[in-house]
Amino acid sequence: MEQLKGIVKLDNEVALTQYLHSFSVGFAAHQFIEAMKMPNQRVEFLVAIAKTYPDDWKQAVEMLGR
Repeated sequence: MEQLKGIVKLDNEVALTQYLHSFSVGFAAHQFIEAMKMPNQRVEFLVAIAKTYPDDWKQAVEMLGR
């Protein structure tokens, strides 16, 4: 909430739009992943992401290793 308050104080429409976009994408992703209740469903999803976007997956794994 504090981050949003700071952006609103800037009175910068572009920054506010970017923040709201990022927030909504993050919220939607959280809802999507939370809905995965079947056994191994999240793991299968991650495997599918790794196969579909191998360069992004490699970069994410490298970032997690830091």
